[in-house]
Amino acid sequence: MAISIYNEFSDYMMFKGIKNVGEIESKNIDVTEGAIIEQFRAIYALHEKSLGFNGYLRNKLNNNTGKIIEDYKISIKKLDGDINNIKRYGSKNSFEQLIAKYGNEVIDRGQRCIREVYQSDYLGIITRSMRRCEICLGNTDFQNLSKNNFIEVVSFKDCSYNMVEMDCFLLLSKLKRKGVKLDFHNLAQEFCYIEGLDTSSSKFLIALISYPHEFMRCCNKHRAGKKKWNEERFSEKLIKALIQDGDSLI
Repeated sequence: MAISIYNEFSDYMMFKGIKNVGEIESKNIDVTEGAIIEQFRAIYALHEKSLGFNGYLRNKLNNNTGKIIEDYKISIKKLDGDINNIKRYGSKNSFEQLIAKYGNEVIDRGQRCIREVYQSDYLGIITRSMRRCEICLGNTDFQNLSKNNFIEVVSFKDCSYNMVEMDCFLLLSKLKRKGVKLDFHNLAQEFCYIEGLDTSSSKFLIALISYPHEFMRCCNKHRAGKKKWNEERFSEKLIKALIQDGDSLI
């Protein structure tokens, strides 16, 4: 059997009937649970089209299966190292004072989330994803994906081999960090129902959504030194990150 060859994954998706559009033509969307569930249906329709892709791409897709979880584990270890250094040498500025005050609590929360991830049959989820050659869009925002008569996508640049749960996680995590009040437990269950996934996947999603993403990201930026902010600016960002991360769901 001949192998189909495509330059980009987007070429394959267009061959499967997905429309690559310049923008999603819609009014401002009210982010209600009903609207999100409709977006889940658009995500599922896209997953159905991409599932099991075995053609050849000249520009290959990245394999991001498990990458976010590994990145989260590394961030916990690095923050733990920062706290140990502050304990040893004392805090030098307001940012380090905040790390000393809140860091251990954030680490405990992050570790609890990672434990819950592994207890939700994480390895089984990875095995299923690899067996089925699951592919995620990566950006499932309302501005990038829509489904009416056709499935419409603005950009495929974040597509990668990954567990289908990650397309749900990225959407719900962003909404939670924006402070949108939603029943995330119910939404995780609705996504899994639409995708035909079991309860281990909804537990996996809730654990990931609970991770202190913004706090860790702020610490990583400070450590890397790429942002040219002064310590006062970093301190403001860290306080804002605590608010954005909100309460854990587990």
